[in-house]
This record gives sequence, structure tokens and C-alpha cells, in this order.
Amino acid sequence: MDGDRSLKDGIRVGLPTAAFALHPWRILLGVPLVAVIAGGSVVLATVSLPWYVALAGSMSIGTLYASLFFFGHEVGHGAVVRSLRLRTAVLYVTCLVYGLSPHLWLIWHNHAHHGHTNMAEHDPDTFGTLQGFQRRRFSQVLARFVPGSGHWLSAFYLPLFFTLQSHAVLWLYGVGEPFRRLRRRRAVLDSVLMILFWIGVSVWVGPWGTLLVVVIPMVTVNAVMMSYVVTNHMLRSLADGPDSLATTMSVTTFRVIDLLLFNFSHHVEHHLFPSMSPRYYPLVRRSLYRHAPERYLAPSHWRAIVLVFRTPRLYADAGTLVQPATGQRVPIVAVEAASRAGLLRPAMDVVGQ
Repeated sequence: MDGDRSLKDGIRVGLPTAAFALHPWRILLGVPLVAVIAGGSVVLATVSLPWYVALAGSMSIGTLYASLFFFGHEVGHGAVVRSLRLRTAVLYVTCLVYGLSPHLWLIWHNHAHHGHTNMAEHDPDTFGTLQGFQRRRFSQVLARFVPGSGHWLSAFYLPLFFTLQSHAVLWLYGVGEPFRRLRRRRAVLDSVLMILFWIGVSVWVGPWGTLLVVVIPMVTVNAVMMSYVVTNHMLRSLADGPDSLATTMSVTTFRVIDLLLFNFSHHVEHHLFPSMSPRYYPLVRRSLYRHAPERYLAPSHWRAIVLVFRTPRLYADAGTLVQPATGQRVPIVAVEAASRAGLLRPAMDVVGQ
């Protein structure tokens, strides 16, 4: 049975009909984003600027790439236009910074992840169970990079991992039932051409320009993107079927950041209504506080990130996180208590026991 069905039915009653309609005009939001990114990149590559101004500009471009990707995320779910061809065309632009094929993204994210959220062995966005970890040598190497591992390599997770995961899914993990509809050759060709594009840009702008318009923006967009991705599901339970309140977490941040990043902080809301325009997610959040105040989680963004880096990423069972190197076990209920706590330190003392 769909664990979300009754919840969605209750929320839907209180929402305006416009929340469930297409909003084609929103596709124009991508135009100024692309224009500023392209124009800013040209300026950084061709104008001699003080290093601190160039660095700030480069990081700003990276943040705008994140905004562009979240815009593409909305379009890809069909919240803006129905046409698959137009959605895919937009995704070619929004996914370019990662070298990520739109064909892979639509299967990976819309089908595999949304259709199997936090289901062990099925959701490509979870690190899975201890048993699965022990069977896969590559996973044991990868575990050093994950937040909560305690390894120094985990410092590189936020600025690098989404790009690395995109290509790991394409070349290594994109198999099995969730990916049976993937046009693999097309996805490989897309990624190869995107990589060649960035190589061409790097040759054109030279080493300093490559640092400013390729490397730093890519590191920045990964860090912004992953700062949300790590809080979406990694602190929640595994499940056997759809249950967004058990498998997904929202976060709370500043309104200006929500505007810039298309309300991606409203992630439970997104999983309940993936094809809804994110401009209506604050209304869904208000309804969730009325319908499920004891289960809905939306801690501050910074607190959620700290919790991710202080807890393990593998599951001993559906409701318990485990650190294979130390044997530390953290019940999900303790993580929930910490996420709701007004003070982080006392809450984490409980989690660490």
C-alpha cells in the first residue's frame, strides 16, 4: 500500500488548483541564469581582475550553476512543460556542468530514486546496508569519502561527489530493473560530448581561466548541491515502499536562499508532489505541520549537515545506522531527536551513545 496516499489526499484538499497546473512561463527563468553564467564566465576568462574579485565571481558563477540545476530539476519533473523533448533540451543545459546526460538523469532520478526512495539495493542514492557493503569491494573504498566515515577524505565529499556519482551511475551502477529503460549508448555519448566541451573551454581560456570558469565553479556547484543532497535522505530510515515522512527530510534556511535555489530545501514536499511547481511547496509545508507534526522533519540546514557528518551512512537494519570500522550504531529515532533539539550538543550526546 502507498504510505503517502492518504497524506497526499489530505494535503491536496487545502491547496489551490494552480498548484497542480503546468506553469510554462517559468521556463523563461532559465534565460537570465544562463545569460549571467555565460557572461560572467567570459568576463572572468578575458578581463584581468584582482584575485579576490575573480575568486568571488567564480564562486558566484558556481552558485548560479546550482540554481540552474535546481531549475532543470523542476523542469525535468514536468512541473513547467509536458513535452519530453523540451524538458530534455532544457536538461542538456542545466546538466552540462556535471557532464551528466539528461537521459541518465531522468531514469536515475525520476524513476530509480523517486520510485524506490531509501529502498536498499534499489535506490541509487543510498549507501545501502552493511551486508551489501561487505559484498562490494568498491563500496569499501568509497566508504572513506562519505560523510560520517571519520576519514579525512570525507572532506572532499561535498565539493566533488555529485559529479563523481553521476559518472559512477553511468559507468558502474546504472544496471538492474530501475535502469532497464536507459538508453545507455545515448547517455554515454552525451557525457563524452559534454566532457569534450569542457576540455575545449579549458583549452580556449588557458590555465588561469580554467581555474576560474571551470574548476572553481564545478567545485562550488557540487558543494551547494551536495549540501542539500546529504540532508535529503541520509538521516532517514530504509523502507519497503513509499513513505516520504519516514525516508525523507526537509531543511529550513533563509528565504533568499530558497528563492535562489527553487525551494529545494522543501524535500519531503517534493517527494509527495514531484510534479508540482516548487513555488507552492511552502503551502505544503504548512499543511504538513498540521497533518503530521510528529513525523515531519525540517531542521535548520546547518544542523542537518552537522548530523550527517557525525553519524554513519550504512544501515544495520531499516532503523539503525552503523559504522563498520568502529561498530558504532545510531538509531534513527535518536537522529530524529537530535534534529528536533534546540541545542545540538546535548542531542548528539544521546546519538553518540
